[in-house]
Amino acid sequence: MDLEQRSGPSSIADASSEADELSRIRHLLRPPPIAGVADWGIPPESTEPCDPGIQAKVAQFIALKKDPQNPKHFNDSLMSNRSFRNPHLYAKLVEFVDVDERVTNFPKHVWDPSDVREDWYADRIAEYQKARSEQQASSQNSGKRSQIDFTSGKSSAPPSGPRSANRHQGAKDRYQPYGGLQHSYGNGLGEGGHKKPRERSRWG
Repeated sequence: MDLEQRSGPSSIADASSEADELSRIRHLLRPPPIAGVADWGIPPESTEPCDPGIQAKVAQFIALKKDPQNPKHFNDSLMSNRSFRNPHLYAKLVEFVDVDERVTNFPKHVWDPSDVREDWYADRIAEYQKARSEQQASSQNSGKRSQIDFTSGKSSAPPSGPRSANRHQGAKDRYQPYGGLQHSYGNGLGEGGHKKPRERSRWG
């Protein structure tokens, strides 16, 4: 009993603090007022009668849920549907319920969901991006300078063969007319490979 009495006021205080925190968050998240608009944010409840088709659909779902013989919840029937088991869950849900997801209770001068231009859709944006990229590519290709290929000069190798050997021998004979004698008597060697005696000069 003592524990229950002690926990009672603390739980009430915690609940009140949570409510105060929620009120403070809602006050901070409330959008700023707009000049000329009395109720900005969530509008008050509409006084106009509900659409009979929507009201009948909701009543049908409630009747299926509360059927004493065969109760069927909307979420259970939706999850058991095989066509719903695909990545496009949201689109399938909207198609199954048959609702307009862009309907709003705001007046037309504040927000009109049907006021959408054709160039705002994804396919039109993709076409515009593709045309712009092709235009940029064509302008870059037209502005490029024509490439000129330059070939490096190649030094021709001297011809080889008997004609080249004769030409080389002729050049040697021209600048060394006594090449054969130098070969025979080079380094002071005479005939037979004997060294020639050194001639005496006037200094010794």
